[in-house]
Amino acid sequence: MTTLADARLIDIHTHYRPPGWRVPGGEPPRPVAGFPKKLLGDLPGLARESIDGGVDLRALSAPVEQLFGLNGPVETAAVNTVNEYLAEAVRERPDVFLGLATVDAFSGEAGAEQTRYAIEELGLHGIVLDSSRDDRFLSSSEAFPTLELAAALGVPVFVHPVAAPQAEALVKAAGRPGNSIGRGLQNGASFLSALHADLPARLPGLHLVFTALGSGALYFATDELAAYRRKSADGAPANIYFDTTRLNPWLIRYYAEVIGVDRIIVGSDWPGRPISAELVGDTLDAAGLDAAAQERIRAGNARRLFELRAAKSVAAV
Repeated sequence: MTTLADARLIDIHTHYRPPGWRVPGGEPPRPVAGFPKKLLGDLPGLARESIDGGVDLRALSAPVEQLFGLNGPVETAAVNTVNEYLAEAVRERPDVFLGLATVDAFSGEAGAEQTRYAIEELGLHGIVLDSSRDDRFLSSSEAFPTLELAAALGVPVFVHPVAAPQAEALVKAAGRPGNSIGRGLQNGASFLSALHADLPARLPGLHLVFTALGSGALYFATDELAAYRRKSADGAPANIYFDTTRLNPWLIRYYAEVIGVDRIIVGSDWPGRPISAELVGDTLDAAGLDAAAQERIRAGNARRLFELRAAKSVAAV
């Protein structure tokens, strides 16, 4: 059985939808970024694909937007139901799957309660939240209770892109290759909002993972990241990470220069972009990274994130 300790490749960005999912109220299920619906619930098929491709562990996630839509409140009971499905999926195949709990982080104390239930009672490994909701970003006071509890529990927070309000116009202007540009805008703005609110200093136990779609925002944050780097014990710019999403070697090389190899995590965005150990290896070779850096990106950095909770528990004893 593969465990965190011996995993050689960990994918933090794998989509999931509970079997037979319907939006509360009986509406038809929302499309998930154009992904085939049948794949999202086929966990036996995903487990086989992962094993065959040398992907040791995948962190499953079902972001709020992709289950409940873009706006408005989400009932905690409905969120808890999603996480109960997710916890069962992880219990059935702990050798392949980790679980990132669905959380409506912009609902104040309700988001914190969803987090507590998912981590402490269901045993999930981290949380996934939307980049924004109802014009609120990570810097909002409504999001703070969730972020504060995640930091206290020692679990990673995966910040998933959402559609921008002007998504239709952006897609029309950018064309098919840029059809996620609005999602990148929201994800990048969320990253900048976290820095603007000084969350890394206010919550030093908070570990935030953004996606490659939002990496353009790094251009606007070089001074802040350099300041965090000077202050940090390990020479890294705060507890902020980016995933690889498209496995672009030149982008990964840029990450290595700007945030360091200790802040890069493999994320496939499955099922939109299947990966394998061979593909990841070829990409990291093309990025010009040595064996030690490649190990950290393949699994070491994600392993450290998912082991934080265990380390905090031991320290508290």
